[in-house]
This record gives sequence, C-alpha cells and structure tokens, in this order.
Amino acid sequence: MAKKTKLFRHKTRKTKEEVSEFLQELGQKIGEGEVVLKQTPDDLVLDMPKHLSLNVKVNKKNKKVKGTRHKMTISLSWYDSDHKDDPLALG
Repeated sequence: MAKKTKLFRHKTRKTKEEVSEFLQELGQKIGEGEVVLKQTPDDLVLDMPKHLSLNVKVNKKNKKVKGTRHKMTISLSWYDSDHKDDPLALG
C-alpha cells in the first residue's frame, strides 16, 4: 500500500473578501506555473503541470450547537508524469 505524506496544512478564518483575494492570487500563480506556500522553516514550492484534475465538492451538516455548517472543498490533483511533455510533440 502506498504511503501518503502530508506536505502542507494551514487553516484560518478570513473575510469573504480576503478569501476571494487569496483564491484569485492562487489562480494566477497556478496559471504562471508555480505556487509557493509559505511555511516555517522551508517554503513549499509546487511546479504546476499543464493539466490538472479539478474536483469541487459542496456539502452541509447539521451541528447541534452552531446550526448548519456548509463546506466547499476545491481539490487539485496531478501526477509527476503530468509534467512530462507529449513524446509525439514537434519542436
């Protein structure tokens, strides 16, 4: 069985404007081909491939104390092999 390695995790509360700004900046960095996630002691640098799998999931759960919690998960996934150029491409 393959082992999963956690590379980065961060959770914080932000205003919807701050979240929007972060997602816009993240989208721009993905488009440019490199995302740098700041962490101590070393930053995590992700070289983005040309093609990614995009998964968007939304659900809700009733919590007894706080009420209904809504959750949107946006997931990007890729393989190391996605960085390789098409072997049939012309140069």
